Amino acid sequence: MPAPMILRDVFLTYRDRHGEEDDGIQFENPSGPLPRLDVFIYRSLEMTTFATIGMAVHEMPSGPGPGGGGRAELRLVRRGPLSRADEHAVAVQLANLAVHPFLTGEQLNWGHMIGIDDEFPAFRGCRAVFLAGPLSPAALDYVRTTAGAVRILNVVPITDAERAHGRTLPPLAFAESLLSRRDPYSAP
Repeated sequence: MPAPMILRDVFLTYRDRHGEEDDGIQFENPSGPLPRLDVFIYRSLEMTTFATIGMAVHEMPSGPGPGGGGRAELRLVRRGPLSRADEHAVAVQLANLAVHPFLTGEQLNWGHMIGIDDEFPAFRGCRAVFLAGPLSPAALDYVRTTAGAVRILNVVPITDAERAHGRTLPPLAFAESLLSRRDPYSAP
């Protein structure tokens, strides 16, 4: 069965920006909220980038809370190369995050923080994630598709202390504070 047009649009945008993916991990669950989710991996000497394709096949729930609904995909960047085992573990964690809104009824958006059960793979000490908008002027904020905009949610693993600090600030102020304190692409 061919991929829905919206996913092809996301795929082609990724291909234009990053080139051909170096690897990909496919998650299938025909009875789940996302029957198929791919996590593409792009490797360079300096960075390993992960990008989901499949989450945008459905609109996220529109409530509760601000900024709901719409379509999104996840992106995570880790400074340096990772082992294949770490790459797979990161992809699994991203797949779990991608189904989160469809299982809980809570949307994901820029500025949201989500606790996870264990440390985020390849980010020692991080037991939560902050979902950010673009982390640099050249970064994607949305992918324009024939079905409308697909928001790119940058996944930034954070520590418990950073999460507590983030709860005291508006999301943009927390993002700026985080960027001024550490490299968001490396474990703290």
